[in-house]
Amino acid sequence: MSYLQPWMLWALPTVLLPIIIHLLNRLRYRTVHWGAMMFLLRANKAATRRAKIRQYLLLLFRALVILFLIWAMSRPITGGWIGKAAGGASEVVLVVLDRSASMEGRAPDSQETKRQHAIALLTQAAKQSAGSRFVLIENVLRQPLEIADTATLASIQMASATDTAADIPAMLRTALDYLAKNKPGSAEVWIASDLQSSNWRPDAPEWQDIAARFAGLPQETQVRVLDLSSPGGTNLSIGLKAADFRVRDAKTGKGQLALGFEIKTNGKTGTFPLLVTRDGAKSQTDLKLTASSQRQTMKFDVPKPEAGGGWGKLELPVDDNTADNTAYFVHRTPIAMHTTVIGDLPLTGKIFRFSAAPDTSRADRTAETLTPARASGTRWKDSALIVWQGAAPAEAEAKALDQFVNDGGVLLALPPGKNQGDSAGVAGISWGEIEKSGKDAFRVTAWDDLDGPLQRTDAGVSLPLARLSVIQRQMPRTATATAHVYGAYADGQPFLTGRRVGNGFVFACSTLPEEEWSSLGEGFVLLPMVQRLVAVGGKHLAPPSLAVAGEWKPEGTEGSWAPVETDRRRDPRWNAGIYRNGAQLIALNRADAEDLPELVESARLKDLLRGAKLTVMAGALELKADRLMNEIWPAMVIATMLFMCLEMLLATSNAMLPVKLKAKPKTTVQTKKNEEVTA
Repeated sequence: MSYLQPWMLWALPTVLLPIIIHLLNRLRYRTVHWGAMMFLLRANKAATRRAKIRQYLLLLFRALVILFLIWAMSRPITGGWIGKAAGGASEVVLVVLDRSASMEGRAPDSQETKRQHAIALLTQAAKQSAGSRFVLIENVLRQPLEIADTATLASIQMASATDTAADIPAMLRTALDYLAKNKPGSAEVWIASDLQSSNWRPDAPEWQDIAARFAGLPQETQVRVLDLSSPGGTNLSIGLKAADFRVRDAKTGKGQLALGFEIKTNGKTGTFPLLVTRDGAKSQTDLKLTASSQRQTMKFDVPKPEAGGGWGKLELPVDDNTADNTAYFVHRTPIAMHTTVIGDLPLTGKIFRFSAAPDTSRADRTAETLTPARASGTRWKDSALIVWQGAAPAEAEAKALDQFVNDGGVLLALPPGKNQGDSAGVAGISWGEIEKSGKDAFRVTAWDDLDGPLQRTDAGVSLPLARLSVIQRQMPRTATATAHVYGAYADGQPFLTGRRVGNGFVFACSTLPEEEWSSLGEGFVLLPMVQRLVAVGGKHLAPPSLAVAGEWKPEGTEGSWAPVETDRRRDPRWNAGIYRNGAQLIALNRADAEDLPELVESARLKDLLRGAKLTVMAGALELKADRLMNEIWPAMVIATMLFMCLEMLLATSNAMLPVKLKAKPKTTVQTKKNEEVTA
């Protein structure tokens, strides 16, 4: 509870006036003892007890009248349970604001987005902590920003809508670092989020450290989670998967543009319009959705792009979340992407060379094979993908390969095909003993079909890894434990692993495409896998055309990148769209994880933040900001009038007044001498 006129509370000592007046009145009379007093006191003992109770009640009601009158004049305000939770004025309040793309969703029958609703609730709740310092931590820059006036929270740029993802653990680490550095006497952490699992990352090991740091804080710290999750209304989302331009006519530069995208719905299917914009020209087509998630590819014949490339976007109709209705793309004339295959096995080299450049008519896909002895002096930086099979490279080549990967290239390591003990191979990878399957071949039973070289096709079809038959395998051993398993055998051993090194990737496959090793050489898995590795490695050969908002870092000054398809102000650090810097174009889209519907349950929050004093404010979307805090002085006035009436009734009532003794009737006694005696 807080007050709009708190200075009136200085009058509270006047509540003691009735008691002071009562004591002064008692001093006006002096007690004089006389002989018959004992008989009168004994006769009026019960009446005196009732009189004292009456006096005490009168004093109480008169004090309460003054108390509630002053209370009403101070104009107290109170609110719902969120207002009560924020009622204590801590020295510092850290507002952890999730402004990811999913926070732009609207609850059913609401015109406010979740982010706007959260800001309105936090602004109102902050009025109850007028003496606190407020510090904003948002999900893009994650830098503490002190806010002088919380009323401006809705208008500042750092609380505006974004198309980024959020990293709640990283935001809480920033909050903990702020508390450790500034050491406030008491603090609160307000977290406003829709509890999307991809943003909270509940399986991340860093939550153990976060819980321990909260438990070890010297100051009293409350953590309050504003739960803005909702079942969601009607919503469609679209995400771009690929924008590939292939030249069909070398003379004119004309070609075909293939757009791969994914449409997700919260259960509603049917036919929906899709607006397609290409270099400013618009057209519309109808999409028929038969599943909750559907991948499609659209192809267009387009003229030769300009030097910076062509641009466009795909738009769905407006629904409950406008942040996921648009996907942006940029296409340009493809650059030449070269693959270098180094190995001791000629057949393996030939298969990989064909997988990297299957169409010899395409000038933008080339490949060559070399033996390890001829690898010296190769210009690795001109390649998109390097496939290494065989003995470890020499020291000079090893350093050059490390630099190639750090600059953004992709290296695929293959088994040497013979036992080498514990000696390290390319990229620090050593290989175990060769294993033979025996009667039943090794089978790949689990793989990552959402991301990486083994992901589903643009049409949403999974690669047929279950058909792969592996007769021999040789397990890679890396010096780091950060390798991601993209595919695994039935016994849990890895088929394909990968890890990021600098700006590039190092992958390791545990079998060879030779007939005595596996059926990998048949191409149904190898061809798409290699093509995807080439595409990833080719990104470092030219400026990117597609990137994720919030992850892409603009080169040069931020102001040099201007939006192309709109006149509205946009920031390339966190807003999706098409941006131009001179002749260079780039398309920024929201993170794919923002379309995932999974949420973190409240019970899991208590486990993640077990080291903090946690309050989860469920149902926050149903709270109204304008009803969050209300003046209650009318109730105080009514209470004042009630106490005045009770005081008046008690003062004028005879129920508790001392009882007057009735005079006894006179009796006459006749004596023997006929004398009358009156008693």
